[in-house]
Amino acid sequence: MGKKIFTALILFFIVMQVNAQLGAMKLVGKGTKDYKLGFGAFVKTGIPVTDGSDITMEIGADIFFLNDGYGDADGTIMCPLKAGYRYTFNGTGKGLYVEPQVGYDLYGITSLHDENGQVVNLKYHGAVLAAGTGYLFYLWGVSFDINLRYETVIAQGGSNNFVSLGITKYFSFRKRDNDY
Repeated sequence: MGKKIFTALILFFIVMQVNAQLGAMKLVGKGTKDYKLGFGAFVKTGIPVTDGSDITMEIGADIFFLNDGYGDADGTIMCPLKAGYRYTFNGTGKGLYVEPQVGYDLYGITSLHDENGQVVNLKYHGAVLAAGTGYLFYLWGVSFDINLRYETVIAQGGSNNFVSLGITKYFSFRKRDNDY
């Protein structure tokens, strides 16, 4: 129960501070060739700790449909909560950056049909590790982020791995000294 309240408070705090963002992703690795391109929605915010770095917090939902002849009934859904450290190479908080992240998959389910046509739902939780890079920039006074990320969810002796490409609007708790 305490975990659910903590998660709800974090989600509420983040949603009050950021805008929703979207991404496209592809599952990679063994057993993923039958998955279609996945989509995700997430909220992310950052707290500047220096002129060129932020502590970030992100919660999201990722969905991947399986192309197995049963339509869109089969697939995988993951809901990771992650914390990270974004470092910009030029030290300004804009431009090229790297961002390692670590977290926990709050909810994961893979829905499949067995050999008899019956639906099987495999639920899981686990550690999340991610590494990303991107470019932060201003356009018409609005801050944007073009990013590429590799992420893995490790659970029950296996893992779900995916690559994500996104363009997002970035929001921070407070402005840097060099923001307009």
